[in-house]
Amino acid sequence: MKMEKDSLNSRFLPISGLQTDGVFMVDDDVRVDCLSLKRGFEAWKQHSDALVGYYPRWHEQNGKEIIYHTYLKSMLKNKLSIILTKASFLHSKYLELYSNENHPQEIKDYVDANRNCEDIAMAMIVANSTKHARGTSSYPVYVEGNVWDKGLFGGISTGSGHFQSRTTCLTEISKIYEQKGWGDPLFDVTLTDQTWRQHFPGYWWQVRPSNLFEWFPSADFFM
Repeated sequence: MKMEKDSLNSRFLPISGLQTDGVFMVDDDVRVDCLSLKRGFEAWKQHSDALVGYYPRWHEQNGKEIIYHTYLKSMLKNKLSIILTKASFLHSKYLELYSNENHPQEIKDYVDANRNCEDIAMAMIVANSTKHARGTSSYPVYVEGNVWDKGLFGGISTGSGHFQSRTTCLTEISKIYEQKGWGDPLFDVTLTDQTWRQHFPGYWWQVRPSNLFEWFPSADFFM
């Protein structure tokens, strides 16, 4: 679809004529193999109110900051609170919730100004809209798969200061939620519990990333 405005918010515009509840959201430089795609869709059908995908992340409160953590820290702590929309399944209703006037314009303006964080904003919408009926059906779900990220060495997420910018993003968007009286919507779940492919006997170190390079964001290890 051709957009009038070059905005990361545009990826979450409602899709005219859509005839399905489920939407597979994927960056144009990400490839998911067929078996992984099938597993992801099966997981979403059983957790249709949740974000279901291949890139798990975790947030951590540290004083006035909310720290953004990548796969490595999420796995080591066995915690999950965010699924990145760069390769994910979500319900089409969340496109309307993101794009309508009830989603604060300040958040969408922040995304435009920083050309970042639309995925975090969506994760917060999903968490906020399900917080009064929390249960495993609405918790984020991580699907182990085989995913190739062709933009790994040239995309937004590889720029200098990426981890700090994501931390700032989490902190600033959470402040907007607080100002609206909604509270911080994100919450932790146990990564091993919310991994679609269960491993016996279920230790945290048995969970594997969907992309080999998920192991290597060393800057996050020391945060």
